Amino acid sequence: MAAHSPSVETLTTPSSPTYARLYSLDVFRGLTMVWMFGNGFGLQYFRDDPTLGPVAKQFTHAAWEGMTPWDLIQPFFMFIVGVAMPYAFEARRAKGDTAGSGWARVLRRSVLLLLCGLAARSIQRGGPNFDLINVLGQLAFTYVFAYVVLNRGWRAQAAAAIGLLILHTALFLQFHPAWELNTNFGAGLDRALLGKNWNGGYATINFLSSGANTIFGVMAGWLLIDRQKSAAEKIRTLVLYGVACLAAGLALWQWIPLIKKIWTASFAIYSTGFTLLALAFFYWLLDVRKKYPQPAGWSKIFAIVGANSIFIYMFHEALYGFVLKAGNSFLGEARRTGDVPWMLYEWAFIAIEILVCYGLYQRRIFLKL
Repeated sequence: MAAHSPSVETLTTPSSPTYARLYSLDVFRGLTMVWMFGNGFGLQYFRDDPTLGPVAKQFTHAAWEGMTPWDLIQPFFMFIVGVAMPYAFEARRAKGDTAGSGWARVLRRSVLLLLCGLAARSIQRGGPNFDLINVLGQLAFTYVFAYVVLNRGWRAQAAAAIGLLILHTALFLQFHPAWELNTNFGAGLDRALLGKNWNGGYATINFLSSGANTIFGVMAGWLLIDRQKSAAEKIRTLVLYGVACLAAGLALWQWIPLIKKIWTASFAIYSTGFTLLALAFFYWLLDVRKKYPQPAGWSKIFAIVGANSIFIYMFHEALYGFVLKAGNSFLGEARRTGDVPWMLYEWAFIAIEILVCYGLYQRRIFLKL
């Protein structure tokens, strides 16, 4: 991981009109990261509360089948990586990058993503932890899938994404019952290769189907970079396909259960629907309508976090467990007066993480892989 020091303008006022960086994408990425490291924003302490309980459950993962808003964090991030790829690689190609240098960059980044994910989870656990189910570990694979079809055209990209979902489904149908917790293909593969199953039923093979989300992101990226289409056309297309994915995901749910923890095809498509609609909204609000001038307003907070998304992910994964232990030392007696102090403690850590990102931003330090 290396530190780069681009000027502020490279984040907010790109010098290249052809490959202009999307401010809305930085904001979308940053909001997703705050949502992730917010860790339920302290609401998890109120799951049994008659008033806040139903709200709190929306900030936890679905136990198995079904989906909550919290389940959208990883699909959002993996899709956003795909959206950014056409911008990044077209800009590099304009500077003289070749196909060979592009592959070298992709493989290097894939290895670093894998190593960073393993390092973060090992620090979190307090010892070596060969964890491939975290976001960075999964991206190490889906990033390569997306690059294979990056310049192949939308038909090849759609075929590749659907092909990955078909392959994933076919593999799971080899087991019976196909979709049950810890008796499915993914669980069996992890037992055979790793000698264990992951807590909650997560499976390493998820990178096959989540690869579709990253490829769908690539397709959206090429749409947004297309200077032949108007902003209105782009928004209509994102919304149309977003609604279509929601309908297709719900229809597919009749045959393939919608389960995030094994990233079923129905979940991949359904979550893509929400992602497309979210991207359309942020693009309209921040790049087209420009209601909140860059970089002013509420959006700047999220853009700052989004500028160091990999760093803050690792920062949170590595330190959150230690923060909780510290909280037990300082707030252990707070249970007698309720859970509000614990909720405030969570918010304090959220503020610290945002301030860390702000400090890096002010010093023009942007950690990239």
